Amino acid sequence: MTQYHLINRNSKINTNFRSQNISSYHLQQQELVQFLYSRVTVGMLITLFISAVASGLAYFELSIQGRENWVLAWFALLCVILFARLRLLQKFEDLPNKEYFSYQEWHRKFFIGVVASGLMQGCGAAALMSFVTPNVQIMLHSLLIGMAAGAIAYLSMSLRIYISYLVTIMLPVTIWLFSRQTPDGYVLGSLYLFLMTAVSFSVKRMNVLINDALYYRFDNETLVEDLQRLLASVSKSNKALEKISTTDELTGASNYRAFRVELEQVWRQYRGTNIPVSLVKLNIDYYHEYNAHYGLEMGDQHLREIARLLMAETSHQNQMVARLNGAEFAVLLPGISCENARLLMLRVIHALEDKKFENAKSKINPYLTLSVGLSCQIISDKSSSRELLAKVYNALKTAKAKGGNRIGIVES
Repeated sequence: MTQYHLINRNSKINTNFRSQNISSYHLQQQELVQFLYSRVTVGMLITLFISAVASGLAYFELSIQGRENWVLAWFALLCVILFARLRLLQKFEDLPNKEYFSYQEWHRKFFIGVVASGLMQGCGAAALMSFVTPNVQIMLHSLLIGMAAGAIAYLSMSLRIYISYLVTIMLPVTIWLFSRQTPDGYVLGSLYLFLMTAVSFSVKRMNVLINDALYYRFDNETLVEDLQRLLASVSKSNKALEKISTTDELTGASNYRAFRVELEQVWRQYRGTNIPVSLVKLNIDYYHEYNAHYGLEMGDQHLREIARLLMAETSHQNQMVARLNGAEFAVLLPGISCENARLLMLRVIHALEDKKFENAKSKINPYLTLSVGLSCQIISDKSSSRELLAKVYNALKTAKAKGGNRIGIVES
């Protein structure tokens, strides 16, 4: 059946269809936390490797002085911190619901782990500087600056975490440099301060761009989801409006408009196939007199009952029952021969007789009866639906002229 898509422009449709009240900001923050935890393993491996290199250099220098146990203790404590962070990662990965979790809690735990690692590296380097040669000091400075720069790739998603790591890893050495009160200490200390400031501003800009990108991504996803739900709601509304526009409100059968559209659709669909199409028009005998005597409410009730009898006999999707006007109905039966259509209508007539709806104003029967016009047309390239409509009209007119309560047939 031809479908109509009608939209009421004045209708107000609620677009707040979200099953959970999760804002795009919350989704954004969850994404940031998941990104941090997804890279923590690689970051810790790099930290462990560089710390092992620094520890090896320091161990060689301090072993001459008999202080090598300091290095071993520092490295062991750092390994304990990294192991604790690894356990935290395992707990995060075991979360039962990754779609919704408390990002503040997991962000705070990650922050504590990063600050602890940074303090161990920064304070350890500052404590060793006084006991190693200038060449080893230069190597330690290079490793610290390299760690600070390399952390951008792993921690820049969170500005707070990155700057905290940058300060904890570089500030202790900066303080040690200034505490020496030497020209080279002031120069290197100033260089450290400059690097911390410059890198912080650079990462801040990068962080803004990352967060903006995430915000728009999740905001767009939310918008798309709401639009999809809106379209689904509009589709449902269209189907409801379509049903209203093509259905007779009183009987539930199709209306005259839908009948004419479907008749033409059937003709186009089966044109040239030479299959038969039967069409029935029927009218309730003495219906106006019935309404005048029993009232419109009783008349409407019996119209609905007759529509139900007709629809009970037309179960195929291509078959249609339509109320044309007043007490007149049409039944469209594609692929049904004239004889089979006649038998179908006989079943409807007998079913109505069994109901025994009284009609004291009928001149032919004490009960409600039907006059039926029936014709069949082969759908060929030369035939038209108008020919079939004309023949059915004549068949119904003939049945009425003969007194009603009968089936009039006009053969092809």
